[in-house]
Amino acid sequence: MKFKTPDEGWLLWMAYDGRTGFDVRKRGTNVSKMDDKVTSCRYVCSNEGVSAKRQTEHLRKCFRAETRTDCKARMINILDQEIRNYEVTDVVLEHNHLLHIPETFHLMKSQRKISKLQVFDIETYDDSGIRPKAAH
Repeated sequence: MKFKTPDEGWLLWMAYDGRTGFDVRKRGTNVSKMDDKVTSCRYVCSNEGVSAKRQTEHLRKCFRAETRTDCKARMINILDQEIRNYEVTDVVLEHNHLLHIPETFHLMKSQRKISKLQVFDIETYDDSGIRPKAAH
């Protein structure tokens, strides 16, 4: 697949995760020093990588479940210098963790969106001094 901008690739990756049931994040972006143009970008599953062990691990007051499972799902886009398009060079779609069920897709961080009307209402309530709980 080819894209004009890296944002088009990001939108495709977010649309795919919204239909499949996993959360996504941007792992890294390389920028050219010559013209400040993005040369490559990597989009991954939010469970990619492992969390670092802290020195205060034994002093935890509240246990939190491990969120990083070293998932290998990713999509890598690289800029083709000749035609100035971004093309997908590497895609891995297999996950090593459970995915969200369809009833909870809208709760994933990458899928939470609010409309312009909701933004307008929030700003109006905020400007008039109405607290969020009272507005709800």
